[in-house]
Amino acid sequence: MQQSLPYPLSSLDTNVLLVLVTVGVVLIVSSLNTGGKIKLPGPRPWPVVGNLLQIGEDAAITYAEWAKVYGPVFKVVLGEREVVVVNSAAAAKELFIDQGSTYISRPMFHTFHKVVSSTAGFTIGTSPWDESCKRKRKAAATALNRVYVQTYVPIIDSETLSLIEELYKDTDKGRLAINPFAYLQRLALNVSLVVNYGSRLDKVGDGLLKEIVEVETEVAQFRSVSGTPSDYIPLLRYLPSLTRGGTKEKAVEIRKRRDRYMNLLLDDLKERVKKGTDIACITGNILKDPEAKLNDMELSSICLSMVSAGLDTLANTLIWSMGFLAKHPEIQEKAYRAMYDVYKGDIPDSSEEKVDYITALHKECSRYFSIIKLSLPRATLGDSQYRGVHIPDGTTVFLNAYAIHNDEERYEDAKAFRPERYLEKKEENLQAHYSFGAGRRMCAGVHLANREMYIAFCKIIYFFKILPSDVKGEEDFDICPETACANPRGLSHAPKDFKIRFVPRDRSTIEEWIASEKNRAELQMAAEIKARI
Repeated sequence: MQQSLPYPLSSLDTNVLLVLVTVGVVLIVSSLNTGGKIKLPGPRPWPVVGNLLQIGEDAAITYAEWAKVYGPVFKVVLGEREVVVVNSAAAAKELFIDQGSTYISRPMFHTFHKVVSSTAGFTIGTSPWDESCKRKRKAAATALNRVYVQTYVPIIDSETLSLIEELYKDTDKGRLAINPFAYLQRLALNVSLVVNYGSRLDKVGDGLLKEIVEVETEVAQFRSVSGTPSDYIPLLRYLPSLTRGGTKEKAVEIRKRRDRYMNLLLDDLKERVKKGTDIACITGNILKDPEAKLNDMELSSICLSMVSAGLDTLANTLIWSMGFLAKHPEIQEKAYRAMYDVYKGDIPDSSEEKVDYITALHKECSRYFSIIKLSLPRATLGDSQYRGVHIPDGTTVFLNAYAIHNDEERYEDAKAFRPERYLEKKEENLQAHYSFGAGRRMCAGVHLANREMYIAFCKIIYFFKILPSDVKGEEDFDICPETACANPRGLSHAPKDFKIRFVPRDRSTIEEWIASEKNRAELQMAAEIKARI
């Protein structure tokens, strides 16, 4: 006689039972197969989760410690995925440079690629290597090469003028301490918006600025290789806590919010192109080019890349740097003296990078703070080898920029903040730092970012002394790259909030320069309007 269960199984009970059975099967299979395909050393993985529970809050720091045990190139198992982690400059050259054509693709991750990016497509930096990616990268690289970046200098100058003016006004001419985050984020974002769309955000308090920064920060969290366990354990995608009100639902919400402002920016540009009121910009040039070979999704990819890139790297580098300089007036004075030696006391010229110490300073800031500690991951496009060990096609590879930036074989006294290292002759033909990646998939916007940092550092240090807050309780803040990170699981690392003062070196100099630059901009605009009539 068939016996019935004492109570009926609900759909939830059935799901739980299915999960338990599946986990049991996976545990058995995992215990029988722990060697994996890649025969590199590495920490022993646990069943199902692999090393996910061992990497801690800041995976890059953990990987750097493991490199001391397992060597500069080792393997970790993250859920069902084997990952090769590269932790030294020598190994990065051997793999990403010497075998560059193999280490040129990007791996796919469920949350970012299949949920967040399902409508607008992938950024250039997260796109797997194919013919479409080649077209997108070629278009971006052409528009952002050294020659074109030189034509963007007036845009950077204009946005730096806005930055200096607002720092001067909002600090009550240096009397008040402020949180510099929004000011530096707007600088980075506005340069990208003008270069790509020919439009900008007027004020630090602009609602669209706040929305873009907030959403792009969340998107960067989903792009991180450390923030979403369900990317590595597919079973987690079906748990209610991760679908309803959890990771998936949040990813969908962020996607919708991003789609709204990306459509707004593009529609606004299309309207200006139609009316003939647009100014030269990357996307506008593509829209007006009848021979453009980019489809709508590829154009969207370029736009996504331009909006996110400045916030991911440039803004956070400037934020960390300002906090650090506030605690190190001696470095500011070295920079100021170096500018004086070149410009003889005049306001620094932006047309070329003449002050070697300023260039060395922004390079050292990029190295020391390692804004993107784990660079965007690679996927091998074919089989390769590392010192006799076979690395199969399709392998996910992490470049640990944090570990490389602390590699004593590459950087002597790596823990010290020392811009002078980049003035030494031995640095001339070496990659300065790895904050923009390495090899053939290095960030296409590197020249624009470097010029922005040079101009921003020159103008800020020339006009202001950067000092800690003089309000009790605000004067001391942590700016150490290992301990001050507000989002260690994110893609791009921002420091915890702090307030600093921007004290004018000479108020009349700032006021006269602001008035002069505004007058020059107005005359230039009038000439352009006259030329159109």
